[in-house]
Amino acid sequence: MNAMTDTSPGFPPVPGADALLAHYARNGYVVIPGLLDAEETQALRALTDRVEASAVGLTEGNAVFDFEDGHIPEVPRIQRIKKPNRIDPLYRALAAHPRILSLVSALIGPNIRLNHSKINMKTAQVGAALEWHQDWAFAPHTNMSTCVVSVMIDACMEQNGPVLVVPGTHQGRLLEHHADGRFVGAVVDDGLPMPDYALAEALLGPAGSVAIHHPLVVHGSAANRSGAPRRILFLEYAASDAFPLFYHVDWEEYDSRIVSGPPTSLARLEPVHVKLPFPNHTSGSIFKTQSALGARYFAG
Repeated sequence: MNAMTDTSPGFPPVPGADALLAHYARNGYVVIPGLLDAEETQALRALTDRVEASAVGLTEGNAVFDFEDGHIPEVPRIQRIKKPNRIDPLYRALAAHPRILSLVSALIGPNIRLNHSKINMKTAQVGAALEWHQDWAFAPHTNMSTCVVSVMIDACMEQNGPVLVVPGTHQGRLLEHHADGRFVGAVVDDGLPMPDYALAEALLGPAGSVAIHHPLVVHGSAANRSGAPRRILFLEYAASDAFPLFYHVDWEEYDSRIVSGPPTSLARLEPVHVKLPFPNHTSGSIFKTQSALGARYFAG
């Protein structure tokens, strides 16, 4: 990953940026409470409510929605809203939010592509857990100038399944995510030193807060056992010269997701760790990929 600098010229400064970036360098993540203002947060919540309402009556997942087990068409149990940047211009505009890009550009450079977006949902009382994993295992690139931004649509609290991260694991190795020669989308004990999950910290904040994490930081989340929903818009960014190593892109659409700087066809190559076989991205979301796991950390 590029050496970090203060927030880049051309983007508005974020108060306390130096301390935020130092926290990220040390821990592999940072939380910025209330990065979105009240009006922006309300617009994001209202839009997501409308998108959710359009799922009423659907009996199975489609190009927009994945559902939890036990989904009820009349009372949808949405697990994921897929590629929200294609659903509404507001989601696409949020991906280019100047205060978000101010920090992202300091981490990965000024030329930035939105690699992927999704909204992971944890419906009150039924939102499923996600086992420990590293995002790099799912999408290695020609260089590691990538990061993931989490926009909290709802308040993230201890009880409603917030993202949990193990600080400092971004400075370690790419852990094993395969079992019996198959990619299972979760950290598997390979007999080498493993993260101490007891050290995990929750990424908490009111609605409108933003977290950023490194592609190698180990993270997961427990099930939502509260009466409050937990919805997070994930915006995955890469430097525009960081290209995916194993999945095909539609070049015109791919470049349409440039949010800062010019496009380029020159790939920057750096030594990165990759484990084979590659993930099969046609098999569905991380939730479905992890369904092949046996033993789980987040039991129940």
